[in-house]
Amino acid sequence: MKRKIIKNLGTWFGLGDLPKAPGTFGTLGGIPVYIGLNFVRKIFPNDLVYNSFYFMFLMTFFIVAVYVANICEKEIYHEKDPQNVVIDEVLGYLTTLFLINPVGIKESFVAISLAFVIFRFFDITKIGPINKSQNLGEGVGVVIDDFLAGIIGNFLLVCIWSLLF
Repeated sequence: MKRKIIKNLGTWFGLGDLPKAPGTFGTLGGIPVYIGLNFVRKIFPNDLVYNSFYFMFLMTFFIVAVYVANICEKEIYHEKDPQNVVIDEVLGYLTTLFLINPVGIKESFVAISLAFVIFRFFDITKIGPINKSQNLGEGVGVVIDDFLAGIIGNFLLVCIWSLLF
């Protein structure tokens, strides 16, 4: 049972098992999570409180992703950074969207689309420290490169967002 749950989370409910572009499909798997987080946003009275909640969500997701990636590497796929594991792409994508608080469907579509392109660019190119970070062990190496791509992507997206809206 535990192994099945870990595999489902690692492959983000099977998206990582798709034969072509599992990282791209894993990133797309983050969209429903982001939309769900936007519904949760209605509970919070202001952006500061919501952004604090989002930050805590990301930190928790990071810990879960490292745990899941570690077990997937050691017990399920028996290889370093298996392509099937895409929970890290979901985390990186959600990190890219941190501090972006769209209002309405049009702004949400723009945020989701821009974040997707920006995150995939940094995830694929692995510029600078992103590439070297993959060498860390215990599941951290699987997750940290996507998290760093998300942080850099977030900086760029926040800059673009401030110009657009």
